[in-house]
Amino acid sequence: MHGIILKTLQAFVVDTYGEDAWLSIQREADVEEKVYVPVTVYPDGDVYEIARTAGELTDQSPRTILTQYGEWVVPALLETYDLHIDDEWQGLELIANIQQFHTSLRTRDMTTLTTPRIRSERLEENRVRITYDSDRKLCDIARGAIQGVAKRFDEELVAEERTCMHEGDDACRFDIRRTVPADAGASVATRSNPESDPETDVGFEFESAVDGATGGEHD
Repeated sequence: MHGIILKTLQAFVVDTYGEDAWLSIQREADVEEKVYVPVTVYPDGDVYEIARTAGELTDQSPRTILTQYGEWVVPALLETYDLHIDDEWQGLELIANIQQFHTSLRTRDMTTLTTPRIRSERLEENRVRITYDSDRKLCDIARGAIQGVAKRFDEELVAEERTCMHEGDDACRFDIRRTVPADAGASVATRSNPESDPETDVGFEFESAVDGATGGEHD
């Protein structure tokens, strides 16, 4: 797992739940001795254990924690990869070009780095399909990140999760459409991830075509 994920996951927990919560999670997840560095690769299990422990301590599911993290981390990632982002892009354009960010990571000199297999396909001018295929099955981060992009760009996006690996499918597929022109600047009321708090999710509507996608502890 890329160190930037672990480092920003730690920052998310501290920012959202406080420093004491992170210290408790470190103890319970048995990662007390670790200092996460962005350019280092860490065991995938660290993410699962941190999400599981954070869920237990906050009375939420691990998948909810990962979705919250995915939304929270968008501004930080946009700042980190600013050079790859066209100033003319809106949110849907960013999502449509997400594959190039992963290609960039794969071609860096960190030969042990593995990144999620993500493919983006422009179906129509205002519609994009994202396909995520990874044994890590961290599609909840992708779900949250789509929501984070909608908020960051103040853009009305509706996403439909058509397939999910947690339900036995070969990949997770999200169809994302822009419901108004990119320059309309509309604000949106949302219905997001069923496990999320509807009073705090703004700027994104999520429609799931997958039944019972609640996930387990190590999603």
